[in-house]
Amino acid sequence: MNPRWAGFTAPFRWLIEAFDVGRHQPAVVIGAIATLVLVGMIPSLPPQLMAAVGSPVGLGGMMGFQGISFIVGILVTPVLTAGVYRIIDGAERGQPVQVGNLFDGFKDGSYGSLVAVTLLSLLLLFALGLIMAVTMALAAGTESLPALQAWFQQVAALQSQAEAGKAIQPDQLPPPPAALGSLVAVMLAFSPLWLFVIVGSAWALISVALRGVSPIAAMLGGLRAAVVNGLPIFLLVLALLLPAGLLGLLFGLIMAA
Repeated sequence: MNPRWAGFTAPFRWLIEAFDVGRHQPAVVIGAIATLVLVGMIPSLPPQLMAAVGSPVGLGGMMGFQGISFIVGILVTPVLTAGVYRIIDGAERGQPVQVGNLFDGFKDGSYGSLVAVTLLSLLLLFALGLIMAVTMALAAGTESLPALQAWFQQVAALQSQAEAGKAIQPDQLPPPPAALGSLVAVMLAFSPLWLFVIVGSAWALISVALRGVSPIAAMLGGLRAAVVNGLPIFLLVLALLLPAGLLGLLFGLIMAA
């Protein structure tokens, strides 16, 4: 891989083209995407159905279903995601595709590479999260951790009260601890790194799926491409978050009223 600068307008152009991605063989493309979403939802359906009929799953059962979801996310979802990319790419090239191509990764020899690049992505995300947690602890100071924990517990209790339909009075709101500003500053400082890793991991999976690149080379190339095009990607994220934030603020004001 030789990542290059795509230009400031490239992410916005990609977003516009994404809305038209199913113009070639739309039934196959939409069917493949729907199958991917359905498979991802299957592990979470049993506890939701059991809760709906009045038999909520216990802690052990919930952990079991979460473990199944994790295994599916590692061993199945990457292959199906790669299949979606291949179907879209083939449709765009005018090649005949079918929903069954979604499962080609299980039999064409690319399964190990698809799982490996997914594991690399998770390992990188875990390492970044660990570094951020240590940085937060250092920025806030170990002596501030009990006050932060107590504040988060009070906020969680108020949230549970609001969900139960009980109004929250202004005097119930706990004052934020002094170290909260440091935590927010660290989170904002790490947000571009999270963006680079997430985008780079997605591009790495695409490289393995469409070009047969080795997992390590694909991950390094994806991260490099994300950094090289980091500014336009960051601008696109801001452009998408702004209307979402305004809608969220409007919804909050309506609910408060």
